Amino acid sequence: MVSWIKTILFLLISSITRSSGFLQPTSSSVIIRASTRWTTSSTLFSSTDGGSSSPRQIKTTVASQAALIAGTTIGGGFLALPAATAPGGFLPSAVGLVVVWIYLLGCSLSFANAIFIMKDSNRIDGKQANNTKEEISIFALVRECFGTTAGVVTGLLFILLIKATLVAQLSKAGVLLQSNMFLPNVHRGVWTVLFSFIVAFICLVAKQRHIERINDVMTSSMILSFLTLIALAGRSGWSIDGLKRANYSSLFPSLGSPWVAPIFIQLLLYNEVVPLVSSRLGDETKVRRAILFGSSVPLLMCLVWSCVALGIVPYEPTLVATNGGSSIYDPLSRLSQRVIGKGGSIGKAFLSSVNAMAGSAICTTVFGSIFATTQYLDDVITHSFGGRKDTFWRSLCKHSFAIFPWLQRIILSCNVLCG
Repeated sequence: MVSWIKTILFLLISSITRSSGFLQPTSSSVIIRASTRWTTSSTLFSSTDGGSSSPRQIKTTVASQAALIAGTTIGGGFLALPAATAPGGFLPSAVGLVVVWIYLLGCSLSFANAIFIMKDSNRIDGKQANNTKEEISIFALVRECFGTTAGVVTGLLFILLIKATLVAQLSKAGVLLQSNMFLPNVHRGVWTVLFSFIVAFICLVAKQRHIERINDVMTSSMILSFLTLIALAGRSGWSIDGLKRANYSSLFPSLGSPWVAPIFIQLLLYNEVVPLVSSRLGDETKVRRAILFGSSVPLLMCLVWSCVALGIVPYEPTLVATNGGSSIYDPLSRLSQRVIGKGGSIGKAFLSSVNAMAGSAICTTVFGSIFATTQYLDDVITHSFGGRKDTFWRSLCKHSFAIFPWLQRIILSCNVLCG
């Protein structure tokens, strides 16, 4: 259900933002000239004061922003991917994943290009002096091209997209903490609240660059845990026979079977952090490299994990359990039973790798979602009330709204979401 919600919201948002790069805001001649090139010099993003300009240095790297994209993309539900790819087979699923990745990549590059065109326009028109932080959110971009009403509507869709992401990830965090802590009697809702407060506190008091470094470590931990998991799972007897199944009809909508495209979009979606990455790097060439490298990592992880899981636990329709007429195929559980059943250090290492990867993926996705939300809220507050000085109380309001309304929803529906 979450995958369908995120897919619908993303398609609505991307259809608007993708067209923004082809429209001409107030300074049409500037936009026409800017849209003819894809590479924008970092000198375009310097603050202007009385005719003098000085480059604005941002202490970040392409690798760090690529890690932000990769970490935001891979969430806690990544390991369940083979359950979606198994009915269609590895090759059809690989084709679907690559097509979705190419589409999302094109949307992200168009989105970033529109942001840099708007920054170029603001610099020439002299608006940049009132926007010293040089951040353009989806609200500002759509408002400039379509008007305030369209900006508000798109912003609401964006908030709903973030809500769907945070509710899913925070719920999984509570389940993961309850199952791995030595306090089994503590309700998972309590762990969810505790985790949310810790993340919100870190985002509130720490500098953005410090949080990015934490995210870099968590993303590295996620990738390392994934490689360990693959190495341990591969010792359970991988066979190419499990990859021979090919049912391309699973890539298209059907009344008789679930459609995998929304699941693929949910797994590979990262467009909400494109404005943040564009703001942090300040150079379109670097942004494109970060998007390309950062989005390639989740694609490779999806392809490798699907290949390994299906090769070890082949999909057998006659043996699949049914629940209310719907097929259930859970290769992760069967693979875990097979590896853990061996006992000893291999079983413990496999279980630790699964938990470490799930926990790291949840943390990186939550960090990226909060980053994207606070940037959006900062732009909305500035447009509505003016001023760019980021006071403590303003930052507190942004971070509180970024996480706690969705936390309330989780608590009210804890038996459903955390069950």
